Amino acid sequence: MADEKRSDLTLPFSLDQVLEELREEPEGLPLRELGKRLSLSREGQKARQRLLGRLQGAGLLRKSGQDYQLSRSRRVQLGQIRQRRRKMIQFIPESPEERVKGRIRVEPEGLGGAFDGDRVIATISSGPPGSPEGERSARVELVVARSRLLITGRLRQGFRQSWVESLDEKFPFDIDLESEEVSPYADGWVVVVEVTSYPSGPAGMAGPHRRHAPRGRIVEGLGSSSTAPGMDIEIVIRKHDLPHIFPAEVLEEAATISPVVTSEQISGRLDLRGLPTVTIDGEAARDFDDAISLQRRSDGDFELGVHIADVSHYVRAGTPLDFEAQLRGTSVYFPERALPMLPESLSNGICSLNPQVDRLTISALMVIDQSGKVRSYQIRESVIRSDERMTYTAVNHLLRHLVQQDQPDLARRYSALLDLFRTMEELARVLIGVRMRRGAIDFNLPESVFEFDDEGRVAGVLKAERNIAHRIIEEFMLLANETVAGHLERLGVPSIYRIHEAPTPQRVLEFAELARAYGHRFPAADASSQDYQHLSKRLEGRPEERVLSHAMLRSLQRARYSVRNEGHFGLAAPVYTHFTSPIRRYPDLLVHRILRELFRDSTHWGDSARVSTPDISRPQWPRTIRRTALELMAIEASERERAADAAEAEIDEWRKAVFMAERIGEEFAGLIIQVKEFGLFVELDDVFIEGLVAVRHMTDDFYRYDARTHTLTGANGRRRFKIGDRVKVRVERVDPDRHQIDLAIVDAPQKHRSARRRRR
Repeated sequence: MADEKRSDLTLPFSLDQVLEELREEPEGLPLRELGKRLSLSREGQKARQRLLGRLQGAGLLRKSGQDYQLSRSRRVQLGQIRQRRRKMIQFIPESPEERVKGRIRVEPEGLGGAFDGDRVIATISSGPPGSPEGERSARVELVVARSRLLITGRLRQGFRQSWVESLDEKFPFDIDLESEEVSPYADGWVVVVEVTSYPSGPAGMAGPHRRHAPRGRIVEGLGSSSTAPGMDIEIVIRKHDLPHIFPAEVLEEAATISPVVTSEQISGRLDLRGLPTVTIDGEAARDFDDAISLQRRSDGDFELGVHIADVSHYVRAGTPLDFEAQLRGTSVYFPERALPMLPESLSNGICSLNPQVDRLTISALMVIDQSGKVRSYQIRESVIRSDERMTYTAVNHLLRHLVQQDQPDLARRYSALLDLFRTMEELARVLIGVRMRRGAIDFNLPESVFEFDDEGRVAGVLKAERNIAHRIIEEFMLLANETVAGHLERLGVPSIYRIHEAPTPQRVLEFAELARAYGHRFPAADASSQDYQHLSKRLEGRPEERVLSHAMLRSLQRARYSVRNEGHFGLAAPVYTHFTSPIRRYPDLLVHRILRELFRDSTHWGDSARVSTPDISRPQWPRTIRRTALELMAIEASERERAADAAEAEIDEWRKAVFMAERIGEEFAGLIIQVKEFGLFVELDDVFIEGLVAVRHMTDDFYRYDARTHTLTGANGRRRFKIGDRVKVRVERVDPDRHQIDLAIVDAPQKHRSARRRRR
């Protein structure tokens, strides 16, 4: 009965009609009067009475005498369930005033039979102990309406029945197929299923053997194997609900935009085409948001120009292009494919700062003294012509004189720019020093780089190199973002900021205890960014660096977008925004639109010495800078960013598992980087991949976990595993669909060399 009570409502009238009538009569309506207003049939009258009883039971309505009234309690709300992963669940209130109050989490046990996209009534309460301030939790009381739930899975054909094994962890059920006919798909095919009836019993048993299994119908066939090149991306796109096809009206609008900059568009802009300017990006980059110019003044100061693609000139508020960009929120980057926020004709064409062509930009022009202080600045609509499209590798080789003998042609080609790059490095190191002195955190967390063979399969997994060219661009973008953020804050206009709040006390305490277990002191309360920075420096090159760096990152809150400036803890910056990537991030585009309004009055171009406050009551201020609209956009942009990050991370893990699935039985040397009660995580030497040695498979002894020292010790005391031990492992099992790599120890642990040196 519990499942039945929580099922979706099938009504001969709209629930919103009932709620609207009750909103218009705050004192309430009797049952008979409500029926007259809805013009209900006899069957409709019965459905209305059942509905009101269930809404009253869920807490959304209350009864006063014979009258039904909307509850005045804000603890009970209508909203939608949004679920990205098994435990990554949110309740999104329908009320804008409630949405802007912050995230509302839902625990799996509080779903009450609801799934991703369902419209529900939920009870809201404060978050659990240790959660960020203001975070709330929700419990579903009633599923009002089901969404169209699409699940990706693998088709299985039994003797009498066919079903689909879900590959999506947010729906851990096998799905029985409504029709016996599954042609043209064979057993093992990856398909997309629309769920037509929902589970009413526990998950876990195979499709044809499980009672009360959900049912569905195949709506799309993706391919015959989940390990085929590109199939993982297709699955992840659907799992994370990533828009990947541009609607026709969006492409039509993009096609009307001129592919070249016209003289009319240049008129009135600051002409910087004569300034030596370059872009510096990765080798595989196709869209170029930012370009750099830099000159040394006669007094020794630097004139830095950060020129950002003026996407706001082409993507205007309220257009199909704008609505699609807002829906996507961010571009998503997979190893060999991107899901851009804007159509290719913009992202790789007229908005991309390609070399040797005119491009419209918004430029932050900063004068920086030799101590790294911004003495003055201007923010202007401009036009540039980039001289070169540089890569991080090429700039690093030029600065390190690695091309003189190996690549003489490259050295000759860029010889005229060498002084520019040297000046860039000099300024970048000054700015790095400024950030380090104020306490900015710089984690050493390398990323994966995939190598592919001619057939598109993963041929190798390497650790990404981060060189001085990366640091140059990072520092210049950080400075431009801070400068623009400070400018907007001083003007007092509604804007959108990139904030990073201080960690919660509970998370700081947990991390301090972990650090202490490895012999490192860390404050258990009121930790500052300097505390994190100092520990990060002490960890460099130590065996425990990887695990503690990741633990430090987990102890911090996620950065997010907000209309309230609360500073950036990780950067130790009092004010920060995102201005430098409007091709791939919607919040940056919003910041550009706000700046565009300020350009109407030349007194707001910038100049840190004199800044006046504009009259924001003027009727021409657009929707984009109204605070409530910005708040909702900030929340949605933060959520889209989380979905993109999760999808990109999942593809990385999936690719690694597919790569190792072809190496079952092979042996690798590796380093223990984490020890848990359930096993050892080992990072392999030859490939940048880690796997798990599960305790349940360590059958040579009975191992006990010591939470204080983070070690696993055999009962006979002869073998003990800890972080930093070098081991030899064998690849035992790999499940690409679950991204799991199981390893086995094949020899006794060898102590880390640096540990031996310390003991001497």
